[in-house]
Amino acid sequence: MKKIILSILMICSMNCINNLFAQCSPDTSFKTSGTLPGALDTARIGVPYSQVLQYHITKDTTIYVAQLGQTVNAKIDTLWITGVKGMPAGFTYDCHNADCKILGGKTGCATLKGTPNAGQAGIYPLVVLIRIRATAFLGPVPVAQTVNDSNSRYTIVVQGANGVGELSSTSEPILYPNPAKSELQVYVPELNEKANYMILNLQGMVVQKGAFSDPKEVNHLTLNAFESGIYFIEIKTEEKVWLKKFIVE
Repeated sequence: MKKIILSILMICSMNCINNLFAQCSPDTSFKTSGTLPGALDTARIGVPYSQVLQYHITKDTTIYVAQLGQTVNAKIDTLWITGVKGMPAGFTYDCHNADCKILGGKTGCATLKGTPNAGQAGIYPLVVLIRIRATAFLGPVPVAQTVNDSNSRYTIVVQGANGVGELSSTSEPILYPNPAKSELQVYVPELNEKANYMILNLQGMVVQKGAFSDPKEVNHLTLNAFESGIYFIEIKTEEKVWLKKFIVE
């Protein structure tokens, strides 16, 4: 009986230790509404991936009240993550607590993790779904309000056998793979409108052009007719122009 009890205690202890190490720790020095880090590390096929995100919301802020169609002062009661869309198949997330909740003025964290498999190389824009419960103040009258929102700031790049890993910046276009062979994936995190693109060779000649009609999708460009060498892609909207270099093998 003592051996059985001892075995149970050892198993429980191991589980507790595993759970302890599986959970992230909120960074209490983070005091600004938003998320950290600025960009996610590159994931690599066959290598376990783990990335911690810190999130914070101030207690006193502003909130949009749909019934009034305006923004008003509010006190945040609770924020919680309700889901993460767009992760590679097999990836999961967990938080510092069971329901990913934080109170207004507090910091929480979540860990994205998984091991990319062969065939999963590419660009994965993420959408973090959140819900906020707050009390809005319309003059002296407090009004309870729960709103759903999302954060589209992050992108995971899954690196295959070829190509150069890069941080998935929150603003610059992401090209994958680079060097490329028959196809180039292009994603622009800050693109909110239709954009035109041109691909130029080193002599400045336009070798391909077109448009990105859906700003939130990863665009797949065919490179079968391209000779090996260095190229530039110019992505242009009415307000902004990006120029990125890539290599075709």
